[in-house]
Amino acid sequence: NALESLSQLIVYDNIRNEILVVGSAEITDEPKFKYRGLLLDTSRNFFSIESIKRTIEGMAMVKLNTFHWHITDTHSFPYVIKSQPELSKLGAYSPDKVYTQEEIEDVVKFAKVRGVRVLPEFDAPAHVGEGWQNKNVLACFNYQPWQDYCVEPPCGQLDPSKEEVYDVLEDIYRAMVEDFKYPDLFHMGGDEVSTKCWNTSSHLQDWMLKKGWNLTESDFMRAWGYFQDNALERLDKVNYKQVPIILWTSHLTEEPYLTQYINKSRYIIQVWTKGDDPQIQTLLENGYKLIISNVDALYFDCGTGGWVTDGNNWCSPYIGWQKVYDNRMESYGGPYIDQILGAEAALWTEQVDEQGLDAKFWPRASALAERLWSSKI
Repeated sequence: NALESLSQLIVYDNIRNEILVVGSAEITDEPKFKYRGLLLDTSRNFFSIESIKRTIEGMAMVKLNTFHWHITDTHSFPYVIKSQPELSKLGAYSPDKVYTQEEIEDVVKFAKVRGVRVLPEFDAPAHVGEGWQNKNVLACFNYQPWQDYCVEPPCGQLDPSKEEVYDVLEDIYRAMVEDFKYPDLFHMGGDEVSTKCWNTSSHLQDWMLKKGWNLTESDFMRAWGYFQDNALERLDKVNYKQVPIILWTSHLTEEPYLTQYINKSRYIIQVWTKGDDPQIQTLLENGYKLIISNVDALYFDCGTGGWVTDGNNWCSPYIGWQKVYDNRMESYGGPYIDQILGAEAALWTEQVDEQGLDAKFWPRASALAERLWSSKI
């Protein structure tokens, strides 16, 4: 970051054909928040390695330090895993729209040189579908009408009662921690699980009843907690050490389930709901560390036409740079500000491909970078 500051004190004057260098300067500088991120979803639309590197290059210029790679989702599975080749073979949009081990390692190295961490996410147990068709571990895959089973089409969730699920997850986690060079954080998703989806699985229902559970929402939360514990055990098994785990806010991070199933010493919660969500205060009061990605200031896909409904998309209106800049972490943290690690802008790509990538991220991401670095009024 110091070298980046130095480079910005050197400019080329193309009128005089001269390089201009500041003769003397003294800079005392450090970041206010240690987590300063951008999320890119590469499942809804595929993004080339070149475009990902270009984004990381821009992040380095403004001292953002975490590229959160939401690499798979229900829509496609572009990640090539050698021990589970069917996932990308069945799940990628085409054979050339994939990310190989070599390409991921190249991105990780490219980012590291520029002071940027690449954070992998494997979102589960929801947001899975394409690529998993032949594994007999899914519930409600591509069910219709989709509104009854998930928040957006196509639907799909892992069935936590199927032991085979955890064997496949272990292979995925092993590949991720190795390909991403043993990152110091890991994102396990945990977003938008539908109990209605799980309630379509007779196998899961029988499994729950045999355990002496019922089929109420709290019982399905218990099944979710069971899934999370077993998935985490498999991740820890293949990792070289236990690292902090990030989860999205969800029903599982609400009371009374939060303290039952989410260990605050192990999990960091990423908040994606609105900035006035009372859950933020509840999480802080219970001692959880947070990353702020509130939809009303840091979702950069907002403000376009709806793609599953008429009118504008669900999180409209468009968010301008001033809104991003005014989104102060202190207003969320208050006396718990030390528990807020930082923030992250998210670009979900149902309606964005790499042709619009730069315009969606910049200059708004620069406003976020300044807010997280200096946090000045």
